[in-house]
Formats: sequence, structure tokens, C-alpha cells
Amino acid sequence: MSKSRGFTLVEVLVAILILTIVITTTIAMFVERHKRLKQANETILAYQALSNEAEIWRRVAFARLDDANPAFKSDTSILGPLAPFTTLVRVDSPRADVKNVTFIIRWNTAQREAKLSIIRADTGGSGLW
Repeated sequence: MSKSRGFTLVEVLVAILILTIVITTTIAMFVERHKRLKQANETILAYQALSNEAEIWRRVAFARLDDANPAFKSDTSILGPLAPFTTLVRVDSPRADVKNVTFIIRWNTAQREAKLSIIRADTGGSGLW
């Protein structure tokens, strides 16, 4: 009986199949990682803009909240990578001495949304307290 050298066709096909599965899984992981990293970066930008806007509206006098233009007052150039995006400010009054101010940013054809709300109470003081 002679000694055989090399691999059989079945062994080579199984090795190629295993290699294909490993490479496909690795590529899928990199694509998913890229997608999630992009979403995380977009979310960070959106919440930074929401935080900036909340600081501006926090200083608006309580009595003038209902009369204020329901648009962002802060610079939204930080949201450039999310373009096209829409911004909205909504003021609700559940009680006479309390107002909920909600800031909303929508992007990715309104499929993604970031929202931040602050509650303002009429303390009789200035806009800082």
C-alpha cells in the first residue's frame, strides 16, 4: 500500500467552507460595528445640541415661555452631519405655575429622534433660579 500525500477533495472543500464562514462573519461584524458607531456619533451630536438649547431656554423668563418662537435659538451647525434634520420646541402647561419645555431633533428622514425635556416652575425669581 502506497502512502498518500496531500488532502482529499472533501477535506479541501470543508476547509474552504469553514474559511468562508469565518470571513463572512468577520465582514458582517465590521459592517454592524460601523453602523452602530455612526448611530452613536449622531446621538452624541444630537444630545449636545439639545443640551445647548436647554441652557438657552432655561434663562428665558417664565412668563415669556408661551410667547417664544418654537424654534431652536442656539447655533445648530453642530448638527451638520445629520442633515437634513428638523428641530422643534414644544411648551406644555400642565399647571399654571409649571411648564414643560421639550426639545426634539429628528433626522434620517424622521426615523431617528432625540428628545430632551426640562420642567420650569414659576418661583417668582429670575430665569436663573
